[in-house]
Amino acid sequence: MLVAGVVFFCGCAQNFPRPADLLYAGDGLSGNDVFEKTFIAHGGEYLDELEDVSVALDGEWKFLITRIQPLVTDHRYRVVSEERLIPKQGAYAAQFVGPAGVKKVVRTPEKIRVFYDGEESFDADVLASTALTADSFFLFTLGPLALGEHRGQFQRLQDAREGGRTYYRIYSAVSPGIGVSEQDEIVLWVDQETNLTYRIHITLEGYKTTQGAHVDVSFVGYQTRGPFILASRFSERVLGPIKIKAHDWYLTGLDINRGMMFDSLDGPAYSGAAAKPATALQP
Repeated sequence: MLVAGVVFFCGCAQNFPRPADLLYAGDGLSGNDVFEKTFIAHGGEYLDELEDVSVALDGEWKFLITRIQPLVTDHRYRVVSEERLIPKQGAYAAQFVGPAGVKKVVRTPEKIRVFYDGEESFDADVLASTALTADSFFLFTLGPLALGEHRGQFQRLQDAREGGRTYYRIYSAVSPGIGVSEQDEIVLWVDQETNLTYRIHITLEGYKTTQGAHVDVSFVGYQTRGPFILASRFSERVLGPIKIKAHDWYLTGLDINRGMMFDSLDGPAYSGAAAKPATALQP
């Protein structure tokens, strides 16, 4: 029944766009030129001043993705969350609450820790799948601000048009990849009028059940804090090997520069400056 449902509800899968497939000639802007435009538009010139980010999230998982990827979505825990980032350290933490209980995640470039209801898990599948989602949400939360170390590594693809707007598209292969993969690929869609990143398209080689898959996340709202513009509403689709809607989520709270230290993120619960919920956004 599950297989029949997948076939019935899925659209036609798409190939991941790569420079070998889509050559561009036109206005003279390189992929790196376009990345600089969107990096600056989101506040990249002031990135050294971005010490930490606190967000509160809520959202909805689509039924089919929870059946296809139950451990990656972990949807009975990952409903509402308080998430903390320290960009300069590449550190991400999340405390999720759902009908099954509380899941706490701590991710750095060197390690991944996962706690369920205060008990640390050492299950290899839990750790690998959670590393994948943690790195993905670090990228989605910061947008191009998460990719500063990849400046100078982007190639221009053909532009795309959607919803009456035209978007630059730029490609990069990133190593290490997302989660525990050696390499992944990223395509940014950049609005030609605002230079804001509208969509991030990524491969997911970091976990055994997602290898060969790719997803995109569209930014359908933004919040400004000082010189920084961060996405505030997100819509995720799986585009291959099948095409389905996966997850919609949105910020319910946002703070920057609380003065958090990594120790306040680590362990089964937040402490110190990380413990206070993110300041609620006005509806």
